[in-house]
Amino acid sequence: MQFFLIFFRLCAAVLAVYAGLFLAGCSVVESRLSRDEQLTQLLNDTVGSKAHGVLLYLDTPGDPFLGEAGVADRETGAPIKIGSTLRLGSITKTYVAALAVRAAEQGLLDLDAQIGTYLDADVMAKLPSGLNPTVRQLLNHTSGVPDYYSERFYETDWKRTEPLTPDLVLHAIRGLEATTTPGTDYAYSNTNYHLAALTLEAVTGKPIKDQFAGIIFEPLELEETYYDSAFPPGDVIHGYGSPFGEWEDTYEFRENSGPDGGMFATAADTARWIRALFSEEGAFADTGRVMTANPVKERERKEQGMGAEILISRSGARVVGHTGAIDGYLTAAFYIPAADTVMVLHMNKFDDALFSSLTGNTLRIVMATTKDE
Repeated sequence: MQFFLIFFRLCAAVLAVYAGLFLAGCSVVESRLSRDEQLTQLLNDTVGSKAHGVLLYLDTPGDPFLGEAGVADRETGAPIKIGSTLRLGSITKTYVAALAVRAAEQGLLDLDAQIGTYLDADVMAKLPSGLNPTVRQLLNHTSGVPDYYSERFYETDWKRTEPLTPDLVLHAIRGLEATTTPGTDYAYSNTNYHLAALTLEAVTGKPIKDQFAGIIFEPLELEETYYDSAFPPGDVIHGYGSPFGEWEDTYEFRENSGPDGGMFATAADTARWIRALFSEEGAFADTGRVMTANPVKERERKEQGMGAEILISRSGARVVGHTGAIDGYLTAAFYIPAADTVMVLHMNKFDDALFSSLTGNTLRIVMATTKDE
């Protein structure tokens, strides 16, 4: 039960994998090793004696890095491979928020309109009494809508091999009160993105899956990106660690479904999306600028835009992207403007402290070697 409670707290907050070492501004130990040598050593040290795998994809123009260490499957010992399809978890929220911004640009919705303007009364009736946040408040987690993750959800509502649906999610928040008055305090809630997807489907008349394909996947030629697909091509990495067991194999779980966490992609496709969204010259740069404008403060040196997390070091360096966590898997995807680099990092063991250390050290190595050059 102790492990269950710890795991639940991390999931409900969508983890504290926000590069703590990077944010703290810890000094970088001088090294004669090159960037690639330092990163390779870091990956190997992270795996160490633990039976899990890590992979790192750096998209730096003219100087990419592809690193992998450890296993994709403890049972077979198959090594983790950089070209595998990753379960991106909450990185999915960047795609949903981008669709919402595009819909607003087309006049299909108003980001500052209350969601009751667009959603059916039966959906609104399943929210805490009187709660009617705006679309923007859903996307930046100031809606007051409670998160569906809870002990009750895990113990009674969700069957682990069944997908997460809006009906299930709305049922899981039954009887819960609003976490805050809309537009005031930040409170992360995965439920927000199920409501955002329902809103997008209502105003466009198209399933969210078709919107992803037509607006994002096809224009950017993301041929190895999939949404809400059970075991798509390349999805061979087994994950480990859940509320039911610290080393439980979660490969058969369907937590990797729904608009809050149902995206799958290779590291290369993920990097292409993050660069398109957050780099100055990206094909979706205008959308990314709207998503990161006027962010709300989550905590010291961490801000939340619409579907975008913004990390700020003590020196003022900023990175933007999102983290993802589902049972057994942790992922980070960030654009680092100072290095013109996209970092995609993935680990198939639910170990928040280890992943936080790995993320922070990776960011610091990339920033330090950029300065050296």
